[in-house]
Amino acid sequence: MLDSPFALRSLLARSGIPARPTALSRNARDPRPVVVVLGCGDVGSAVAHTLHVAGFATVLIDEADPPWPRRGMAFVDAWYVGSADLAGVHACFCASVRSIPVVLERREMIAATTWSWRGVAAALAPVALVDARVAKRSAPARLKPHQPSSLLTVGAGPGYRVGEHVDVAVETAWGEHLGTVVDRGGTQPFDGQTHALGGAGRERFAFAPRAGRFHTHARIGERVAASGVVASLDALDVLAPIAGVLRGVSARGARVVAGQKLVEVDPRGDPALCFGIGERAARIAAGVLEALALRGVTAAATP
Repeated sequence: MLDSPFALRSLLARSGIPARPTALSRNARDPRPVVVVLGCGDVGSAVAHTLHVAGFATVLIDEADPPWPRRGMAFVDAWYVGSADLAGVHACFCASVRSIPVVLERREMIAATTWSWRGVAAALAPVALVDARVAKRSAPARLKPHQPSSLLTVGAGPGYRVGEHVDVAVETAWGEHLGTVVDRGGTQPFDGQTHALGGAGRERFAFAPRAGRFHTHARIGERVAASGVVASLDALDVLAPIAGVLRGVSARGARVVAGQKLVEVDPRGDPALCFGIGERAARIAAGVLEALALRGVTAAATP
């Protein structure tokens, strides 16, 4: 993890990318509009990936030691080992807000950080803020400023009310409206249903019975037997719920809360399906890009 511009430049040099001096704020070397995305799970990572490819300077924010299990379909590992790759796009972790412009100015990478979105917004003046944490059992965040603002707020998840929580929302529930832009009213509430995968629904997940630190040596795509030990939560064994391959397993050292998804097993048994951007995440990401465009926020725009 990179807590200084010097450490970041060292990583870029080892990667064959020459580093250049930077200022904290954006400048002529990187005129791209900045978008901040909250949540480095599979949905948030797909959104960040799509925005980066579309030409936005993208900052992906999450808490320290995030527990998102679908690490083969997300940038989560950047929070643990300093960098991560998803579908040909790299994310580089910045422990300091001053390191973020160094990554963005190179244009090859997404900047990943635990810095607060307000701190990033104060430093980089983003054109949009996207909440892609898809919180299912908690109230949606109120991101829309009370005072008139040029910052466009987008909510991707259940229960978002346009004009109350955000300026515009994107539907995340499976069905014909998945990925649809919602510019009035709100997104569907969470219905408690789990989308089936290979004939398995909720039973393919293992959940945390309590809060704690997660420990594992298992890898994404690894084959597991039903009831085999995959990890531990402090001293409590975490078992594979069914047989198949690990589509999801939280990273070693993840900070876990009670009820958190820790393990996901894909009964289809194909390790290749555990990596890359999934169908749902891709449709939501496309909806976010459309929502920005409908509000006049494009990569060609300047704040």
